[in-house]
Amino acid sequence: MPKLPPRGSRRVPSFVSDEVPLYYQLGSVLRAKIGSNEYLPGQRLPTEAELVKEYGVSRITVRQALVRLEKEGLIRREAGRGTFVGEVRRFTGTQKMEGSLDDVISLGMATEVQLLGVETLKATAEEASVLGLETGALITRGTRLRLYHKEPYSFIQNDFPHEIGKRIRKSDWNGIILNILPQKLGIPVKDASQTVRAAMADARLARLLHTRIGAPLLSVDRIVRTDGGQPIERTRSYYRSDIYSFTVHLTWSGERSRGRLGWTLEKRRR
Repeated sequence: MPKLPPRGSRRVPSFVSDEVPLYYQLGSVLRAKIGSNEYLPGQRLPTEAELVKEYGVSRITVRQALVRLEKEGLIRREAGRGTFVGEVRRFTGTQKMEGSLDDVISLGMATEVQLLGVETLKATAEEASVLGLETGALITRGTRLRLYHKEPYSFIQNDFPHEIGKRIRKSDWNGIILNILPQKLGIPVKDASQTVRAAMADARLARLLHTRIGAPLLSVDRIVRTDGGQPIERTRSYYRSDIYSFTVHLTWSGERSRGRLGWTLEKRRR
């Protein structure tokens, strides 16, 4: 097992490039957080002092990064109140990929898991909306690292409604959580929706994944539902793109299949 940063460690990793100005790299990290909805429209950003402490840069660097984001219309600064995310117009696209949840589960079979912690929290408005709960309702959150050849390559955050999460034993978190729901808890799992996007490592993820601030990551946000369409789990994962890649095999169909002409996803395991 590799030696990981101790819990509560405040060692600030360096940024990914020694040649690109720090204010530009910090601005890119904050821009990515806005683009991925980690910072929502109208949400207050951390203060300049908090950003200085989190990223280990000067206050001038922070101000330069914020000035660029303000010019782009991504944030607005209000005297005496702070800095807030602007109303950003977003483009979203959907691609349907056919396959079984077994294929999703199998991604974790050959890796080790390290549990970082399990806690009970009050759901934010966004988290509550995803899980079909009231804002402020209790959720159970587990955070873990997956290790490949003893090196951390992904950070995973699982959120459950507390009524489900409290039934998951600590030892269960070291396995494949999706198996626990039907096999141990008797909760039927039907389907899931998954969003994949590019992301950048912030200070926390850089520490945990042994990479640099601003390093490219693959972000996967999955919502699992029961037969009745009730959301029962939300998983947010961040993968180091220098270690992990996701590959699918597509077969071109010259004939119409299910009313469509085009590429067909073929299930393939390695």
